Amino acid sequence: MDDTSHPDPTTTDHPSDPHAAPASARRARSGWPWRGAGRARHDRLTFDAPRPPESTGAWLHVVSGPSGSSVARGASELAARFLSVGHRVLIVDGSPRLRLHDRFDREVRWGVVECLAGEMPLLGLVQDAGRLGLYLLAHGMPARRTHWAQLGRMLDEARPHFGRLVLALDPDAPAAIGEALAGWHLEGWWSEQGHRKGPASRLADRLGIHLSGLDLEALPEPTLESLDARLWALSTLRVEAAAQSSRAVASAPVTSSIRSATATTLECDARVRERLRFLLWMRRIQTEDQRPDAARVPADASVTPA
Repeated sequence: MDDTSHPDPTTTDHPSDPHAAPASARRARSGWPWRGAGRARHDRLTFDAPRPPESTGAWLHVVSGPSGSSVARGASELAARFLSVGHRVLIVDGSPRLRLHDRFDREVRWGVVECLAGEMPLLGLVQDAGRLGLYLLAHGMPARRTHWAQLGRMLDEARPHFGRLVLALDPDAPAAIGEALAGWHLEGWWSEQGHRKGPASRLADRLGIHLSGLDLEALPEPTLESLDARLWALSTLRVEAAAQSSRAVASAPVTSSIRSATATTLECDARVRERLRFLLWMRRIQTEDQRPDAARVPADASVTPA
């Protein structure tokens, strides 16, 4: 494998980050109680104020949907969002029916099944998904039993090497997966919008995970080409947003800001003083832009050349 042995330099999961996911699989709980809390907690599957997945602090993201194609689209959408902010992403195929290796044109070989059985190390089985920063762990060879109780150990093995992990499950995923994830800080996603009952509610009850609707209108097909287009669109939006923010700062009134900052300079902290220096610099730039270009003005404008 290329660079999965190196930590993700851009991950936000740092002990000093207040939104960082826990380092231990048993240190924190998801925000929803485990089993027995009743179906009422799943009556609403979407956030009151929808938020982009990349803005959450969870390292682990579980995604499912009503069909194999929708789950693949959901995994691709999450991967594109995390890649667009610079994370190294691992997609884990948690079902033999999803066949995500076909979606990404990868090999059908050992994967989750062998890792959970302790037969092979995770990093030896991860495949480059064909795009920079994106990796895939296939489901593995058919087996009579999948050791889901070892899922936490497998995630612990993956965590130091990837900025985000997307666990793709089919809607019939067994309750044992939810039990193995009971101590993890995670986000759960359902690859549809507006569905509050049916397969989504049954999966949420079975796993004990709250599922939020995931909008897939911008990703029509679960292919590498569609993922490339989605990633390009997300990156373009971020560049445009950064440019608009820069223009807003440059066009803000400078004189009044300097006057206000100067009055409190002696009592302000280092960040305010740095802001004051920036405003003074902007003022100087604006003043210079308003001056006539000396190279274009004649030395004696009152003298007409012969």
